[in-house]
Amino acid sequence: MKQLFWMLGALVVGLSQANAAPKNYGVVTAGYNDFDFAQASDSELAFGAAFGKQVHQQWYAELGYLNLFDYSDDTVNAEGEALYLAMLGKASGGTGELFYKVGVARVDIATDFACDDSGVAQRCASDNGIAAGLVGLGFDYFVSLKSMVRVEYVHLSGEDSFSTHMLNIGFRYNFN
Repeated sequence: MKQLFWMLGALVVGLSQANAAPKNYGVVTAGYNDFDFAQASDSELAFGAAFGKQVHQQWYAELGYLNLFDYSDDTVNAEGEALYLAMLGKASGGTGELFYKVGVARVDIATDFACDDSGVAQRCASDNGIAAGLVGLGFDYFVSLKSMVRVEYVHLSGEDSFSTHMLNIGFRYNFN
C-alpha cells in the first residue's frame, strides 16, 4: 500500500511538471496476469499506472506501479505489487508507436500461509521485497492528438522463483 502512495505522489509531481516539459504522458492499464512464485501460481486480473517522459527522439523513461495479483486459496493468501523504472525504445508511424520496454522493478509480495509448529496449526506471514528485471513489447495506437490506446506484453522475472507474464490494454494521455 505504501508503494501506491509513493506512486500517486510521483504522478502528482509529474503532472504538475507536465505543462513545463515537452512530451510527457500518463497511462493506465488493465490486463491478464499469469504469475508464479514460491508458494503459488495462478492467473489474475492486473492493473497499473505510469508516468512517462520523452528523454530523446526515440526514447521514453517510464516510472510505474503495477498491482500484480491478489491471490487466495485454502492454504495461502498473497498480494503482489511492483514499482518499476523502464526505458522504452520507440518507432513512430502514421497510426501509432511501436515500443519495447526494458527496466528494473521492486516487487513486494506479502503472503499469509498455514504453517505447523509442533502439531499446532498456525498462520505464518512474510513480506518479501525482491528485485526483478522487466521486458516488454507493445503498441500505442493514435486515437486523437493527445490520446492513445496501449496494447502491451510485459514479463517480470526475479529472485525467489518469481515470474509473471502480463498482457495489458490501456489508455495513454499525452499532456503536451
